[in-house]
Amino acid sequence: MRKITDLYHEYLPNVLGMANWYFDYDVNLFDNQSKYEPYAKKLVLFHAKTKEIITVYEASEQQVISNVATPEFDGEKLYFLVLDQVVNQILLMSYTLLTQEVREEAQTSAEGAPFARLHLYVSPVLLAQEDSLNEQLEIYYPKRFTLPLLEDESFECQEGDYYYFSKWLADESLPRRNAYLVKNAKGQVVEEGIGRIMRFENGEFMIV
Repeated sequence: MRKITDLYHEYLPNVLGMANWYFDYDVNLFDNQSKYEPYAKKLVLFHAKTKEIITVYEASEQQVISNVATPEFDGEKLYFLVLDQVVNQILLMSYTLLTQEVREEAQTSAEGAPFARLHLYVSPVLLAQEDSLNEQLEIYYPKRFTLPLLEDESFECQEGDYYYFSKWLADESLPRRNAYLVKNAKGQVVEEGIGRIMRFENGEFMIV
């Protein structure tokens, strides 16, 4: 078996919405071991065609970068999470590729927030954790509240005032077992149907 095309780097995950850009948390981009650590000290970007390497952020001695909340691109900025252990704050950071500017967009208290289990979503920016044990989606930013998360449900994205979830149907007799749910901020289901929520290379979500 041999690879014909050279569309991606086989060791690195790509940044959805940023064509040809891949990310890693280690100085050596070819070291796959770095991805198994829960925290990192450096976030880098790698361009598959030009082989350019950009250091997005290097954490200070008191900081760590989340290796669970993978970097997310909203069409303009790349977002990532940093924990400042001195002030016990979770920092929402952004990086603009065009200007190479790094800035702190917001911060929220790490008190009671599981930094090592938080996931980052964009459009809009949202920090959340799926708590299957308590059957809820715990949202920590931009405001703290919970939504019901029943068995076989997974949170996918937010669009406006609505939250989209995928669901696996247990009935084996169904021709399609992928379903979706749309909930409002009160956790009420306002729409449901058969279909799979997919995210494409450009970062867009679609029901197919």
